[in-house]
Amino acid sequence: MSPQNFLILGGGISGLTAAWYLARNAPLTTKITVLETSKRFGGWIESKRVGKDKILFEQGPRTLRPFGLGGLVVLDMANKLNLTESIHTIPKNSPAAQNRYIFYPDKLVKLPGSNFFSGMTQILSTRFLLESIPAIIREPFVEPQRLEEDESIHSFITRRFNEKISNILISAIVHGIYAGDIKKLSMKSTFTNLYKMEKSHGSILKGSFSGESFLSTKDLTWIQDINRNNKDLMNTLKKSSLYSFKDGIEQLVLALVEDLKTRSNVELKTLTNVKELKFKEENDEIEILTNNGNFKGDHVISTIPAYELKKLLPVLPHLEYNPFVTVGVVNIAYDRPNLLPVKGFGVLIPQVTPNNPYHVLGIVFDSDAMPLQDHPKTNYTKVTLMLGGHYYYYNSLRKEGEEELLLFNNEEQLLNHSLQTLEKVLGIYATPVEYQIKLQRKCIPQYYVGHHSRIRELHNVIKKEFKNKLSVSGSSYLGVSINDCVVNSAKLALNLLDPKQEMIVTGLESVENE
Repeated sequence: MSPQNFLILGGGISGLTAAWYLARNAPLTTKITVLETSKRFGGWIESKRVGKDKILFEQGPRTLRPFGLGGLVVLDMANKLNLTESIHTIPKNSPAAQNRYIFYPDKLVKLPGSNFFSGMTQILSTRFLLESIPAIIREPFVEPQRLEEDESIHSFITRRFNEKISNILISAIVHGIYAGDIKKLSMKSTFTNLYKMEKSHGSILKGSFSGESFLSTKDLTWIQDINRNNKDLMNTLKKSSLYSFKDGIEQLVLALVEDLKTRSNVELKTLTNVKELKFKEENDEIEILTNNGNFKGDHVISTIPAYELKKLLPVLPHLEYNPFVTVGVVNIAYDRPNLLPVKGFGVLIPQVTPNNPYHVLGIVFDSDAMPLQDHPKTNYTKVTLMLGGHYYYYNSLRKEGEEELLLFNNEEQLLNHSLQTLEKVLGIYATPVEYQIKLQRKCIPQYYVGHHSRIRELHNVIKKEFKNKLSVSGSSYLGVSINDCVVNSAKLALNLLDPKQEMIVTGLESVENE
């Protein structure tokens, strides 16, 4: 029998998605309560308009990919929330989609795009890319690792290609996704499909050309249903590389919240700090003690960070194993157009780039990437810098709230670091007219080597200790992107409500099914 009273910890995108799928698919008699500790919903997703022209700044994620199961589930959600008219796309043939850069060792390097001739020109004119051609040609003949053991991203890419591709290209990409260290992060849990290609085909290139899907039959059916029910939207997105919304990614969050507020069996609570979880065996009841009253239910869905859940349920293993990195986000706008020396989505900075004293991870060219989010009569150049990540963590005193102190003492210093970086990397010497600074403390979990095995053990302990009273979702476990968080919470909610579901549902079934 499905639970009748759900208590959801956390009002970020994972918690809101779980609540929304439950509310849409459960009987009206099912009660759903979302408990959020802060004053707002959305977690790291935050879009702000500033200045007289209401310039849009994204202080968290800024774009979404319309591909894969997760991408399609988010689009399906946007359609059902009547957001399709607000979708702004990046066409595949636009400079923002075609042009990506890295800064190495002391200049901008354009990465090869989809155009064969310009891509080959770029390879031939870039030393580390040219020197990597033999490694790419040799990759299909490299003996695969037969053991099922995990390894770091750096180890995997170096083994299959070479260290330059790993240290320069892949580390830059990882900075853009995880703000992490390729020598620490798990290949199996971050670039899962590439890992599976080696296991299945003995080679990444062979696997890429095989056309094999690693999705389950159930997931493939879900994709077919979404495509069939959203034909017009899918046709619109076919020629798109990325997308966002007119008022930023937070528009999705606000639409979810407004929809949930209209449902009589859903209760949304902010400024509610959970102090204790009590699981009562005698009547299968769960009681949550908070500063904002006590709540009772029969199933808890935790979408809060793993280290926060550990404080409430110490019996659960590995919840504090992975660190969460802090990222400084600096949004800058200039009242002059076309200040950028190149057109494109942005530039990422590899770990091995010398002379990067302020530990900048990358720069997004916002005015190129999403030009339609601001008033058409404005002529601003907008950029966003991301700083810190794993650099903050490893240079820290490793105490709560102090990971940023060794790099800067205040917002003014962080702004100065960003402006100096823009001078050096992009040659911009102008004075900003608007800026916003946000220190996103512990925003991205780092899936260290062995993460998959640890999650499998966590899954088994939840099943054993809590039966069908507890499940988990969120970026701590099976993916850090919005698409990952949404699809995992959607799956969890649907599995909990499935009358045919005979197994105990934890939200981590994918590690067991594998």
